[in-house]
Amino acid sequence: MRSRMRPRRGFTLWEMAVVLALTALTAAVVIPNWSDFGTAPPALPGDAVVALLRDARRHAIDSSQTVSVRIDPSSLYFRVDTTGANGTGVLADGTLGVGTYETLITDLPRLQYVFRPTGAAMGDTVLVRGDISVMIAVDAWSGETVRYAR
Repeated sequence: MRSRMRPRRGFTLWEMAVVLALTALTAAVVIPNWSDFGTAPPALPGDAVVALLRDARRHAIDSSQTVSVRIDPSSLYFRVDTTGANGTGVLADGTLGVGTYETLITDLPRLQYVFRPTGAAMGDTVLVRGDISVMIAVDAWSGETVRYAR
């Protein structure tokens, strides 16, 4: 007499091990990104301007040179010049990569900033209009770029 094979119920040990391994692998990839979710500050209008000014100040301090930054608010073209013991020269130039809906609002035809080797600075104030309006200025004593939300 032939014995009947009953249909199997449940999972084998091998199937359970594969599922647990895939779950562990997925958790190892996803959990680090999940824990950082929402902790990064949102992008603000004027981030490109702030980054340019911060880098110019850092270069002035590191190289012991005076660094001048000029920005055309209508075309967003910028030029960074250096002046030091070895003479003057162009450090960088190009177009600011501001957001699609961002505009620089000022009465001046050109924004100018000067960073000294001590970190002190002088410069213009500009309103950056985007999702929110932000006023960007340079603190004269510390040379730090300051952003005021309006």
